[in-house]
Amino acid sequence: MNIKTINAPWFASLVPALAGYAMAAICVRGFEFYGWSLFLGVPMAVCFLSAFCTSFRREVPFRAAYWTSMASLVLVCGLTLLSGLDGLICLIMAFPLAMILGLVGACFGRALGSACGGRARAALPAVLVLMFPLVVGFDRATRPPVPMRTVTTLVFIQSPIDRVWQTVIAFPRIKEPLRGLFRLGIAYPIEARIDGVGVGAVRHCVFSTGSFVEPITAWREPTLLAFDVSSSPPPMEEISFYEHLDAPHLHGFMHSHRGQFQLAQDGDQVLLEGTTWFTHSLSPQWYWGPISDYIIHRIHERVLHHIKHISESR
Repeated sequence: MNIKTINAPWFASLVPALAGYAMAAICVRGFEFYGWSLFLGVPMAVCFLSAFCTSFRREVPFRAAYWTSMASLVLVCGLTLLSGLDGLICLIMAFPLAMILGLVGACFGRALGSACGGRARAALPAVLVLMFPLVVGFDRATRPPVPMRTVTTLVFIQSPIDRVWQTVIAFPRIKEPLRGLFRLGIAYPIEARIDGVGVGAVRHCVFSTGSFVEPITAWREPTLLAFDVSSSPPPMEEISFYEHLDAPHLHGFMHSHRGQFQLAQDGDQVLLEGTTWFTHSLSPQWYWGPISDYIIHRIHERVLHHIKHISESR
C-alpha cells in the first residue's frame, strides 16, 4: 500500500473507525464490560490510528490530524447505531469524553506517524489493536469494587404532614409533561401503589420501563418510609434504528439498592427528602458518576414535585 493511500482522508477515517468498532464490539458483546478500556481506550486508539495515518511519513498541522480523527469517531458511532451495538443516547453522553481523549490520541498518533521510518514502527498500530482483548481482560479482572452512590433531593410543602405522608406511600399518576432527558428515553416515574401497611408491605413504583418492587423496611408514620429494592426495570429505552434494542448496559449496570422518604415539620411547612442508594458499573466513575447522579435527581424532582402538587391541592 502506498503512502498517499494511507494519508488519504477517507483511509485515515474509515480504517481506524473499523478497528474502533471491532474493539467496542469486543468490550460490549465479547466481555459485556463497560470499563476504562471502552470509554477511554477505544477513543484514544481510534484517534491515535487516524492521526497516525494522516501524518504517516509527513508533517501535517495538528488540527488536520485531530479533525480527521473526529470524523473517524463519528464513523464509529454510525457503525454502532447501524449494527445495533448501542443506542443514540449513550453515544451522545459518551462523546464529550471521547473528544477530549481524542486530543491525547491524535497528539501521539501524529508524532509517531511523522517520525515513522521503518516497517517495525509502521506495524506498531496493528500490534496495539491485536493486543486490545488482553487489555479488556486485564481491565475487567482488576476492576475495583463498585462504590455505593447516594443522592438526596428535597422539597418544601405547604400542607399538613399527615396528608403528605399519605401521598408519599402511594401517589396517583403523574400528569406533568415530559421534559429534558425523559423525552430522550430515560426511564421516568409514573405512579406508586402499595400492598399492605407497615414493615413488610410492598410498594410498587411504576416507571415507563417497568416497576420497582420495594419491600418496606421502616414505617414510622408520618416521618420515615424506607424500603429495599428487590427488582428494578431497565434504566432507559435507547433510541435506535431497531424497535427493541437490548444493549447489555440496560441490565444490571445501574442498580438501585434502597431508598427512603423522610418528612420533618419545619414551621408551617413540611420538609420532604427523597434519597436513593444505588450503584452503576460504568467506568470511569468520575465521568459517569455525576451523570447518573443528575439523572437520579431529575427522577426525584419529578416525584417530589408531584407529591407537593397533590398534597397542596387536597
